Amino acid sequence: MQDHCLEVVAYRVADPDRADHERRLALDKIRSFPGFLAWTQLTGTGEAAQRVDLVAWKSEEAALSAAREVGEGADFAGFRATIGSVASMGHYAANRPAPVGRLAGDGMEIGRFRLKAGVAEADMRAAHARMVEQHLSRQPGWLGQRLARLESGTFLDIAIADSRTRAIAICESWQGNADCEAFLALIEPESMEFGELV
Repeated sequence: MQDHCLEVVAYRVADPDRADHERRLALDKIRSFPGFLAWTQLTGTGEAAQRVDLVAWKSEEAALSAAREVGEGADFAGFRATIGSVASMGHYAANRPAPVGRLAGDGMEIGRFRLKAGVAEADMRAAHARMVEQHLSRQPGWLGQRLARLESGTFLDIAIADSRTRAIAICESWQGNADCEAFLALIEPESMEFGELV
């Protein structure tokens, strides 16, 4: 899996209610930025003026590009105006997938499957990682993907996208892709469902 980037910003706001509103608006805008994965918005438990934002990106380049836009772009002027002072800001590499935001309206696809006879789990997992790295993570709207092993011996492939429509489109992109075909050659699909978080 490629390195992901986590942006951590600690700051204070003058008007917490207005800051909450502007932060929600900023999230709505930034979700469409290339490479965006998640934005965890924290507020101080003892002081509502204290804020920490954890923003996950697919790459440092995506994080830095977005930081420039948020810092200078007219679309984020209202958000910037609520910030009284910035205590710290930094970008950090993550050698595992960055945290995936789970927001109402995010789409998901859950595929249930078994391994074909004679296929080792390690081989399936390696093929899955290649497929995610080389193809799925590069699709518009993709937010994250996880495998789960159930007690029954079946597996779940859980994909999160920024909408149900995008989740379906990403699933349709599997057809004809060599990395996806290599993964599919190792498994016996049982079911597939789409939905969205509420």
